[in-house]
Amino acid sequence: MKVVSIAFDGPNRSGKGLQIELLSARLNEEQIPYMVVRGDGSRECNKLMESDLSEWWKEINLHLHNANDLYCWNVAACKLAEELIYCKNNILPEIIKKNNSDLGILIIDRSILSRAVLVSEYLENFSMDDLYPRHFFENHNNLTVWDVVPDVIFLLSAPKEILISRLNKEDPKYLFRKGLIEKKGDWYGRVLNRFPSTITTKIIPIDAAKNPGEISLEILNTINKYINDQ
Repeated sequence: MKVVSIAFDGPNRSGKGLQIELLSARLNEEQIPYMVVRGDGSRECNKLMESDLSEWWKEINLHLHNANDLYCWNVAACKLAEELIYCKNNILPEIIKKNNSDLGILIIDRSILSRAVLVSEYLENFSMDDLYPRHFFENHNNLTVWDVVPDVIFLLSAPKEILISRLNKEDPKYLFRKGLIEKKGDWYGRVLNRFPSTITTKIIPIDAAKNPGEISLEILNTINKYINDQ
């Protein structure tokens, strides 16, 4: 049995969500078991893990969105890391078995790159250990950053003006989202030099200004090549 973890990362409006939808649809067509998990930030309910969003997440989400506090983001990040490992080692393998398959894909919405961008707001010269401080883990004090590094990370990026043009001006959060793009749009490239080659070799840059269908095909070809090379 093989579980391959594929992450999608990049700034707001770079098309991560759309590419996750397109990949999920393709995996459904090919009857390949998969699971989508959140890799960084906060999350909503995941029906494969729970029937309703836990009280823990409801409470931490309130803190995350109302406080500029690295402590809360560290707590959430380590919780997501624990959930990711549990899904990879337990839930997805069970789904694979039920489908009589020997392959499953763990799709990760935001990963270690988004984590680095957030931490860099607070710690200019962060280390790998700063991304997932061990004392924040509830159940896995032995987990490290290396346990959550995906097999492949697609980094979608495009010029800021293109990302901003994709925003809906009628959205009540338009100015907020625009500000994020203007502030952090190029931060993903800036944090890459903080990672060792064992991580950067897993990162596949994607031109998010291209047609979504063309991007999807490029992503599928890369995933197929990775699986065949293993």
